[in-house]
Amino acid sequence: MIVDDAVYIDGRRSPSHLEPIRLHHEGPCARHPFSWVGVVDPTLPEMAAYQTRFRLSDLVLEDAATTGHRPKLDLADDSAVLLLRTVDYDAGQREIIVGEMALVFSCCFILSVRHGEAMPLQSLRRDLEAHPERLQGGVASVVHEIVDRIVDQYGRVCSRLQQDVADVEASVFDERRPDIATRLYFVKREISEFRRALLPLRSPLERIVAGDVVFLPEAARPLFSDVLDHLERTLDEAALLDELVVSAMQANFALVGVQQNSDMRKISAWIAIAAVPTVIAAIYGMNFANMPELDSPLGYPLALAVMGAAAVTIYLLMRRSRWL
Repeated sequence: MIVDDAVYIDGRRSPSHLEPIRLHHEGPCARHPFSWVGVVDPTLPEMAAYQTRFRLSDLVLEDAATTGHRPKLDLADDSAVLLLRTVDYDAGQREIIVGEMALVFSCCFILSVRHGEAMPLQSLRRDLEAHPERLQGGVASVVHEIVDRIVDQYGRVCSRLQQDVADVEASVFDERRPDIATRLYFVKREISEFRRALLPLRSPLERIVAGDVVFLPEAARPLFSDVLDHLERTLDEAALLDELVVSAMQANFALVGVQQNSDMRKISAWIAIAAVPTVIAAIYGMNFANMPELDSPLGYPLALAVMGAAAVTIYLLMRRSRWL
């Protein structure tokens, strides 16, 4: 589905029927008139018109129209395709939402293809159109703004995950939360998925900063370098969160082991307390005729006294050794 299609000349939106754009050019170019087309969840037939219009190869068309790709940067003679993952946080479900975005661009056009609802671009387009001086940088400015906003979104999602990790860390030592292992696993899974979305983007940004995309102006490289720095910082924070969750899981396992050991000691202590009276009662319950204590009037109370004294003694010993 097409969201918007516009031509920009000198940073300002022009009527869509005007297209003073040359598809072939030499050297990097800023302030070049360009088209910006935004589509959401397109099918291959829907993308066929843009393949003809922008002279895209079948491979680029497939990469842009389908999902399941890792973030990457592919270069052709006069165009490039940058695949990214978009990430958002669902506060209600306390989980991340991952989508995909493909940016197919050259000096004279950019085709942004979004899959999923994690990162709408309508507000970004409005912001840029409200500041024509930012659009005067041409396609490079649009690509930078989109990638920068996506990376900033990574930072916001990372902050939400930090709060989740803080919550589960506090819950590890809360005896009222017996289900904390489930929540720990869930947070660990979300962080792993978050890192998988971010980590592959490092290489494409490094290539852009290194100047591999020759038709992007050299003046744009510091902008992408700044985005790369933000990505690296978010990756470091995500790695730290992953380590914290692993530590919390290990602490939880240790506490569970300690609790189980304490329970087993208590059970063993009560078994020991009950063992002596049980043995005495079993002996005198055999009903042999020649047991001498059977004829004594003190036999029964004496047996009870011995059983009680033994139980109390063992109980005190267990308390002293902190088994009870």
